[in-house]
Formats: sequence, C-alpha cells, structure tokens
Amino acid sequence: MPSWRTPKDCDIYSPEDYAYTYAVDKYWHPSFEAWISPGTNRMATLDELYTMKVSHSYWSLPNGSWLKHISDSVKFKVAGAQFLPELHTLLYKAWSELHGKKIISLDKEATEFFSDAVNRIYDHDSIHESVAYGDRALYIDFLKPRQTVNLDMQKIWAAPFETQIKLFREEVYATALERILIPKNYRYSPRAAYAWALKRTITNLTKGKAAQFMVLNYDILRDPDCNYMQRHLDNTDW
Repeated sequence: MPSWRTPKDCDIYSPEDYAYTYAVDKYWHPSFEAWISPGTNRMATLDELYTMKVSHSYWSLPNGSWLKHISDSVKFKVAGAQFLPELHTLLYKAWSELHGKKIISLDKEATEFFSDAVNRIYDHDSIHESVAYGDRALYIDFLKPRQTVNLDMQKIWAAPFETQIKLFREEVYATALERILIPKNYRYSPRAAYAWALKRTITNLTKGKAAQFMVLNYDILRDPDCNYMQRHLDNTDW
C-alpha cells in the first residue's frame, strides 16, 4: 500500500461500537451492508481507498479536508488504483445525506443564470471566448437547441477525451479570470487563481458525472496547459 504522509486518525466503517485506544473516525450507513458483510474485519483495498477519496472530493467542508482528499486520490491513481463505480454510488449517497445534496441547475437562460452575486466586470461569454482553444468557446458546440447555458451532456460524453478536457479547462480558466484575476486587475497568481477555480468548479458549480470527471482526471486538470491569462490579454478585442 503506498504511503506518503502519516495519518492523524483511523477511519472505520462499522455499525458496532467498540472502545479504541487510538484516534478513530467512525461512520456507518445502512447501504454499506451491500459492501461490508456483517462481522467483517479487514483493511480497505487500494481500489476502495481510491474510490473513497474520490467520493469525498465533491464537498468543500469547514474542516479543510478537500485538498487532502483530492491529493490522496491522485496518489492512489498513480499507484495503480482502479475506480469502483458501484462502491462510489453507495458512498455518494451516504455523503449526500451527511453533507447535503448539491443543487445546481443550468436549465435557464444566461440572463437569469448569471444574475447572481458575482461582481462581473465583463460579459461572462466574452471571457470564455478570450481563452478559447479555437475560434470560439468549445461550450457553444454543446449547447442544447435554443439554449444559452444548458449543455447537452450526452453530446459532451460522446466527444473525444481531449475535447472534454479542453471544455472543462475553458470553464476553469473563465472562472479564474472572472472571479479572481479580473477583479484584482490581474495582480494575482494565475496558478493560484486556477487552483481555486478548479476546486470551486468541482465543489460548487457542477455535480454528478461532470464533477466526477474532473475529480477522476484531476491529475491532468490540476495544472494549466497554457498561460491562460496572457491568452486572455492577447484577445482583448473580445
């Protein structure tokens, strides 16, 4: 089993109460019976640990554990861990009940979707265009008919993997610019802004398969693939 840090406690999934002589974080959900047979006493496998870490990475909790979970998931993936979809379904259900369901809706027009508390200096779509890989922002190719925000996710998942990665990167770049760099007049680290925006996109702006895709491919997405701020500044005509 790979090891790169010393854990502060021991996580235990069990319906039983025992007296422990060391720090324990114990949790149980009835659905776990489909995964852990009664009376089982064993260590989690590498694949199970990886899937657990992935399942924790959709929520940014007050205890500041998000970076630990996402970093661990990358380490496990590098070590050869395989994602277990059925276990992930059980865990996600449990954490949704514990932390609250993610409520995100894109089924509205841009004028409504973007009329939130964000202090926007430029039109949101124009920022997307300024960091586009091609002649226009990728998301435009995946909009549902007569929609300005709502994406056709089936069409996205049918696209080539590299297109999917670029699509999500464009969104993170635009978020980093709109929420951090532009309001600070570009006097901020583009790398730090990107890291913040990627976390924000995973935990607050997406859910379901989209958030899962970014977590499973965090090792690819965690670093910008270009000087996106300079690309944006080079396209000020937008």
